[in-house]
Parts: sequence; structure tokens; C-alpha cells
Amino acid sequence: LIIIIILIVVSIIVIQNPFNKEKSMMATGELQDSENTGINVGDLAPDFILESLENEPVQLSSFRGEKAVVVNFWATWCPPCREEMPAFEEKFLANKNKIEIIGVNLQETADAIEKFKVEIPFTFPTLMDPNKNVKELYNIFTQPVTYFIDKNGIIVDKKFGPLTSQEIEEKFRKLGVQ
Repeated sequence: LIIIIILIVVSIIVIQNPFNKEKSMMATGELQDSENTGINVGDLAPDFILESLENEPVQLSSFRGEKAVVVNFWATWCPPCREEMPAFEEKFLANKNKIEIIGVNLQETADAIEKFKVEIPFTFPTLMDPNKNVKELYNIFTQPVTYFIDKNGIIVDKKFGPLTSQEIEEKFRKLGVQ
């Protein structure tokens, strides 16, 4: 019994690898640069690095001082997520110079996302969160969840659950986007 328990613990350590600095850094928030960092309106948005579908690392804070950012946590199987995608794509295409929209997919494969993009096309970046690091950092317990972050990295609004067309317009206006 003791040997089985030891094997289970060793397996968990190998699979989760808490000693991997990069994974640990994203999960624990060591990337954060301020005690004002948090997930509430008025807080500096927690920084993260995730890979895009194209296997490129994307860091949230790289947009600070440049553009406002909308971070949408979603899944392909989520009906409200599907309904929101066309509205986000429309805003993204009309305001590329003012805003970045980032879709953070929650634990699905690249193949599943690519199939979804054929069905509901969109061009804004999709980031992969396979280890749930950012999901945990932002305390995401449902989807969709959307954070509206100004160009200084401050959360100006957020929404747990689906956005109506009116809410999308209102929240994008807070970011200076029509």
C-alpha cells in the first residue's frame, strides 16, 4: 500500500511538475508586477503567458500602453460562447488599431478549436490554457467569462456569463471602442 501511494505521488509530481518554473510562474502569479494586481474592476489585470494556436507565446502585459484588451474565456461546446463570437469578431475587425481581443480556450485541443473556426470563423488570437493555469489565476468557474482591460492594464469591466448585444456595446464603449 505504501509503495502504491509513493507511486501515485511521484506520478502526480511528474505529470504536474510543480518545479517547472514557467508553469509555476503562470499559476502562482509571479509575473505580477504590483500589489494592486487582481481580478476585480479597478485592479491591474493578472499577467500571463499562453501559447497561441500557432504555437507562439503571447503575454497579456505586452499590450500595455498600446491597446485595450478584451480577454474572453470560452469553450467550443459552450452555446453562449458560440453566440458571442461573431460580435467579438465584428468589434475586432472594426477596431484592430485600438483593441486586441484574445480568446482563451479552456482545455480543448487545437483540432477542436480549428474545427470550431470553420463553423464559426473568427480571426482574433486564440490562446490555449491546457493546464488550467490562467483559468485558476482568474478564478474562472464557468464560461464564457470576459474581462475588459484598458490600455494601462486596468480591468474596467468584466462579465461572468453571456453578453447581450447591448452589453457588448456598453462595455466596448468603456474601452473607447465603437
